[in-house]
Amino acid sequence: MSERQPEGPSGRQRDVLEEIARLERQGEGVTTGRLAESLSLPRQNVRTYLIALRDKDFIRYDAAERRTAMIRLTEEGWAVTQGRVPPLGALGEAGEPLAFPIVGEVAAGEPILAEQHIEGYAARLSDVLDLREGDFLLKVRGDSMIGVGIYPGDYVAIHPLIDEPHSGEIALVAVPGENTATLKRWHRNNGTVTLISENPAYPNMTYRTEEVEVRGCLVGHVGTGRTRRSRQAQEP
Repeated sequence: MSERQPEGPSGRQRDVLEEIARLERQGEGVTTGRLAESLSLPRQNVRTYLIALRDKDFIRYDAAERRTAMIRLTEEGWAVTQGRVPPLGALGEAGEPLAFPIVGEVAAGEPILAEQHIEGYAARLSDVLDLREGDFLLKVRGDSMIGVGIYPGDYVAIHPLIDEPHSGEIALVAVPGENTATLKRWHRNNGTVTLISENPAYPNMTYRTEEVEVRGCLVGHVGTGRTRRSRQAQEP
């Protein structure tokens, strides 16, 4: 006896599935409201199709009460739409690429994410930072840059530089007597360079220009949040 093949999407279900694939490829947030708008269908009808697609394992759709339903294609869904596999990033429990909503605006104090505020999804670091080939990440040690929100344990993205940084730019600089480069704000004054911390506990460091070597400039950083919470808990 042959094994029963899973039932494919039919009629409007197929239209909804294809639209989800199209929106995902464009990096847009896929919600019931967005699908209803793009397909010119009532939301209730869209929900019915989504539940059917979820039951056939073509999408992940959690329609819990008072929560914005985030809709993502499964591997089966991508196969049916003959779409490319989404870019590799973090993986969820089921092995699918894990993406996070990019929220443009939200009313202060609102307890849930509103569908109309989701501008897209970020599955890779390059989705939110201007990273290019040759850029690299470093884990931060020390608290000299906490004034700009860079805490110990955070990761900073660095773009290698050939030219000198602009005055005031945060740069990765190798200095005399140190085994590793330091991340500081760069200020040039004729033949000297002053490296400025963003923490008043650390004095400025001034060197002759030829004594330092610029390794790169800051593109952005990713905070772990652990240090922030621990610091807040210790404050009276």
